[in-house]
This record gives sequence, structure tokens and C-alpha cells, in this order.
Amino acid sequence: MPKQKITRDMIADAAFELAREKGMEHAVLKNIAKAMGCSVQPVYSYYKNMNELKNCIYDKAMKFYQSYIYSRVDDNRLLESMGLANVLFARDETNLFKLLFLTEIDNLNSLSDVYDWMGDKSAAKQVEERYGLSQDGAKEVYIMLIVFTHGMANMIALGGAKISDEEIVEYIDKAYMSFVNSQKTIDEKS
Repeated sequence: MPKQKITRDMIADAAFELAREKGMEHAVLKNIAKAMGCSVQPVYSYYKNMNELKNCIYDKAMKFYQSYIYSRVDDNRLLESMGLANVLFARDETNLFKLLFLTEIDNLNSLSDVYDWMGDKSAAKQVEERYGLSQDGAKEVYIMLIVFTHGMANMIALGGAKISDEEIVEYIDKAYMSFVNSQKTIDEKS
């Protein structure tokens, strides 16, 4: 039987699946090689070091996250549906959520940096137009919803909270409208 040709993509896919199924701490050379049925040599031949492979896993995880989020977006409720999808991602893809959001991320030193990194400007624009908020006001609502939904997502991913979909939706909607109404009051005073 001829030897299977190992490719860089095959290694990246195997490493990503290990991180997804078991957690990033399991995406190590020995486990990747075992999952592929080969020695560690092919991994070394395609990746300079483990950091390069980890960056590849992270990039794949981010693309997976974005696909997950945008496949669940309601075009009429962009921001609310993105917040809900983020919480559901923490529940459904806990290991990837931990990899993406519970590890240190360079250059995120403020909530504004977080918005710039992960904010969808079309969702903020929809909030601005729907509620008559200023551009900065819509950004503030977006940031507050990020903080709220990530708090709920962390309770699920780290604490194993078993919150129903109905309750998640109910509290996201309540928080969202509270943030909008608070920001409307602020914008009106400005």
C-alpha cells in the first residue's frame, strides 16, 4: 500500500479538530501525528515551530467562528442575533470559544479596541438608523452588548450553566433594549 501524502492543510485540519474537540492543550505534536497516523516529522517539515501551527489553528478557529455567527444572523436584527449566536457558540463550541476569547489577544487594551477587532460596522449602523442614535451612541450599545453576551457566554463555557435558549434570548433582548434606551437618553442630552 502506498504511503499517504501528508500536506500542510491536512496537518492544520487535524490540529484544528483536536483543538475543537478536546481543547487547545491537546493540539500538540504527538497527538496531531497520532490523529493523522504518521510520525511527527511531517509536522516539523511544514511548520517552523509550534507557534506557527498554533497561529494556524487560531486562524482556522476564527474563520469557523465567523461562519458560525453569520450563518445565524437575522438581517432585521443584526446586533441582537450576533449576540445570541455568540452565546450559542460558547455552548456549542466551548473549546473554540475558550481558544478565541479566553486567551490573551495582542493589542486589545480597551473596549474600543475590542469593538474595532470584532465589531460588525453594518450592525452598528443598523442600530444607529433604527433608534436614531449617534454613530458613537450605536458603538456604545454594541460594546455594552459585547460585554453582556460575553459574560453570559463565559458562564456557559466556564461554569457549565445550562441556560435555555429561550432565557438567553429573553435576557439579550432586555439588555439590548436597556442599552438602547440608556444611550438614547445620553444622546438626547448631548
